[in-house]
Amino acid sequence: MKKIWKTIDKFNFSNIEECLAELSSKNYVLSEWIKDIFKNYKFILKKNDFPIHLYRVSVKELGLTGPSKLKDIYDKFKKEGFDLVPPEIALVARMQYDEQKTGEWLRFATPLDSMIDSDGVPHLPKLGRALNKYFIETYWSYPEAIFHPHNEFVVKK
Repeated sequence: MKKIWKTIDKFNFSNIEECLAELSSKNYVLSEWIKDIFKNYKFILKKNDFPIHLYRVSVKELGLTGPSKLKDIYDKFKKEGFDLVPPEIALVARMQYDEQKTGEWLRFATPLDSMIDSDGVPHLPKLGRALNKYFIETYWSYPEAIFHPHNEFVVKK
């Protein structure tokens, strides 16, 4: 059985703007894409969605040994009993993951087309640490996007 990585007990903000302001005030670096996507984001969480137990799963742990398409990775998650994560959970998780190692980039498996930028490009969130800073950025989220066995995703059960 896979061990829980983080548990999100609640979303302590009345809206996304409050959450983004809190992240910025604590010196987390938000990419321009995160700012752009969340300015028009439709909040989907409900109080009864919590707690949310998050797990880290690598592409290799899913049995995929070479470059793999995002749609295939998502299919494997479903077969393994994992669910995709609402995008706003990545924002809260950033505030709970200050022990992140330098050079690590951790992607969140969010529903396809749940994070669309103003240019119409789909994204998924990723957390990173580099240059003595903590980042929340994005990566393309289209079915044919390629990921490698060492890439890890955050999912829920």
